[in-house]
Amino acid sequence: MHASEQLTIRLCIDQLERLLMFDYDPQSPDALFDICDSHGHILRTGEVTGPVTQVRLTGIQGEDLILMVLDGENSTVQPIPLRKAS
Repeated sequence: MHASEQLTIRLCIDQLERLLMFDYDPQSPDALFDICDSHGHILRTGEVTGPVTQVRLTGIQGEDLILMVLDGENSTVQPIPLRKAS
């Protein structure tokens, strides 16, 4: 991968447990994630534990959330699909 390459991450949401799981195998030991609202405010942050990282969403309000993964020179920003299909 070259510097600042965009990564694709597969997300899975457990609506009942309010649990976000995402598949990402970090390339550096200090890879971090942020969960942000639509205004860019960081609501939760933590270490990417890969290959699957689990994050509790309890206490986080709103439906327009964004997952940011920062891994050395690489990063990705991905919407979190919290809305239920109607």
